[in-house]
Amino acid sequence: MSTSSSTYKQAGKLLNPKTTIAKVVSQTPLENKDARFINLEKLEYISPTGKKGLWEIARRTTRPKDLICDAVIIIPVLKYANGDKELVFVRQFRPPTGGVCVEFPAGLVDPSDTIEECALRELKEETGFVGDIRKKTNVIWSDPGLSDANSVIVWVDVDMEKEENKNPIPHWMDNEVIEVVNVKTGDLEKTMDEWFEQGYMIDTKIQAFLIGLTMQP
Repeated sequence: MSTSSSTYKQAGKLLNPKTTIAKVVSQTPLENKDARFINLEKLEYISPTGKKGLWEIARRTTRPKDLICDAVIIIPVLKYANGDKELVFVRQFRPPTGGVCVEFPAGLVDPSDTIEECALRELKEETGFVGDIRKKTNVIWSDPGLSDANSVIVWVDVDMEKEENKNPIPHWMDNEVIEVVNVKTGDLEKTMDEWFEQGYMIDTKIQAFLIGLTMQP
């Protein structure tokens, strides 16, 4: 759905971990025949030593038949005329965690999508920003001990001199409320500590990204 400027600006208030009304109100078992996005399966496999084993996995059911991944993760970099750069994150309520999570923008790949088309569309929908793709990764697996879910990470440069990026308005889907947060690269570690103290849950990909930054000489 289209998001008005006034609604967009309320996102931070609606997603404050200490005051949000968002919560899980019930939890019930779900049979695979009733599931839209994930199925639970038992795998029988042969180990490297030749022994048989069993493994339970959560399998994505949404991966397009002819595509290699389920989703794209977008790392947007805002570039200003004075040379400053900021990273873009989103905060949203995630029912599996029962809390408000901080993540990179992301989305599932549609059957008619290329990876690049999906990345630019999801960036526009979640943040309102319009950008240009710099590069992308090979396919990566999110939690290989639990699920076959995988993704491609896409770096997107956002020119803040472009008119459409000066007052970006996102386009949320039904039931979505997303807060967009910009952080200078050099402030990320301190900001992540502040988010944790404020009650936000941090997506592991942000922590991995920070580790990569801090390992640079």
